[in-house]
Amino acid sequence: MVLPILIRTTEQAILAVPDDYRHAAAGLGLSRTTTLFRVILPAAAPGMAAGLVLSVGRALAETAALIFTAGYVTRMPESLQDSGRSMSVHIYDLALNVPGGSSQAYATAAVLVVLLLIINAVAIVLMRLAGLRMPGSPGGSI
Repeated sequence: MVLPILIRTTEQAILAVPDDYRHAAAGLGLSRTTTLFRVILPAAAPGMAAGLVLSVGRALAETAALIFTAGYVTRMPESLQDSGRSMSVHIYDLALNVPGGSSQAYATAAVLVVLLLIINAVAIVLMRLAGLRMPGSPGGSI
């Protein structure tokens, strides 16, 4: 579900690395593999991290895909490795299956919206650090 966004932002982050970096590495006699791991990937890392954060934010908001692919559990998880459900699936369950659960669903939705705003703010900061622009902005490349 998050793979297309992650792949595209990683590709754009790598393409955003200036060609001068590659030319300088070639001038120093570095191999292509060394150039990739020592020069290009560290320079593209903030853009790749922004793509990861945006992918996670989208996965949090996608309810229908989570219900049909991951399913959900009605009990509370007892440890970090125990199965559970996402907040969007929890909202869906509260709104449709729990009598009087609409107020709890609204509270969970408010928490989800705040989390998504924080995640998107972190992604914007990471993209600005990487020197990338948001899609649709003037001169944007992603």
